[in-house]
Amino acid sequence: MVLDRYIAKSVINGCLLAGFVMISIFAFVDYVSQLSDVGKGDYGPLQAALYVLFRLPQRLYEIAPSVILLGGILSLGSLAASSELTVMRASGVTTLRITRSVLQTGLLIAILVGLLGEYVVPSAIRTAKTYRAQAIEKKLIVGGSSDIWARDGNRYVNVKRILPDHQLRQVRIYELDKSRQLSSLTYAERARYQDGEWVLDNIKRSTISTTGIETSYKKKTILKRLLLLELFTVLELEPSDMSATELLTYSQYLQENNLDNDEYLLSFWVKIFTPLTCLVMLMVAMPIVFATTPRSGGAGQRIMLAVVIGILYFMINQGMTYLGLAIKIAPALSASASLILVAIISLYFLKRVN
Repeated sequence: MVLDRYIAKSVINGCLLAGFVMISIFAFVDYVSQLSDVGKGDYGPLQAALYVLFRLPQRLYEIAPSVILLGGILSLGSLAASSELTVMRASGVTTLRITRSVLQTGLLIAILVGLLGEYVVPSAIRTAKTYRAQAIEKKLIVGGSSDIWARDGNRYVNVKRILPDHQLRQVRIYELDKSRQLSSLTYAERARYQDGEWVLDNIKRSTISTTGIETSYKKKTILKRLLLLELFTVLELEPSDMSATELLTYSQYLQENNLDNDEYLLSFWVKIFTPLTCLVMLMVAMPIVFATTPRSGGAGQRIMLAVVIGILYFMINQGMTYLGLAIKIAPALSASASLILVAIISLYFLKRVN
């Protein structure tokens, strides 16, 4: 329908404008925070700028609800200021009908935010961390968005994935002889640092000699040296850096080993509910737009309300989330409590302005 397309175009343009402004501010702040490390190793101003660039998808994902709230208010406020919303309502288009058109667009944006968090952010943040570590430490070779290479004498270690708590996945160890020829290749499904040693699980070792290749298998082996622990401070992923799939898999691994998985399970549910939060933020924008008029303050008042609501929502959401973690409330409930609360309040005010 023409009305749906027109409202969708207006909302998307508003979100793009708000996103550009907010991401520019965060990029500047992030760049300034990196200046203290400029000069370490090969980490210069250009490398700092590239690191900030690689982190932009994560920043955009983090601020997506605020961007959509502000973008929705800017776009719908513009329609209200030009009396277009008034004309729509005078023509028989109900507030509910306008809200439906807005939420249809919001659903599309929420899906894009979900895909951003699941597929783009984890890869981008790994690239950012490995790039920064390579520049500062000068000990890493980055072979892709997740591959990590480290050298230890005549050994080269390749790790496909670094997880929290000194956990490694898909580890390959290449050993060279004195003539710099490959003498052995060891593959382990996973490795973990425990009691000052590296414990490798499900190992396949191929020894190369002039007589041929000899392959052996072990369930477990222990190494004194594998990967520098100092690298974990710059490469280890935080729960917020991981995709929902990775969080769920890792929380199940912790549960199977009788370890505390509440933090990772909570982060999983936060990932699940973030796209829905974006949708609810547009619901918040609707009563603000309909309840304010140019005579009552117009755009300035709406923007101020958006900022205040965004800050309040962030504080309430963080408070409920970590309070739930502290008092052992179900992660799904603590992650969704503020979302449900804001949705109910928004529906109440929408009903009042209808």
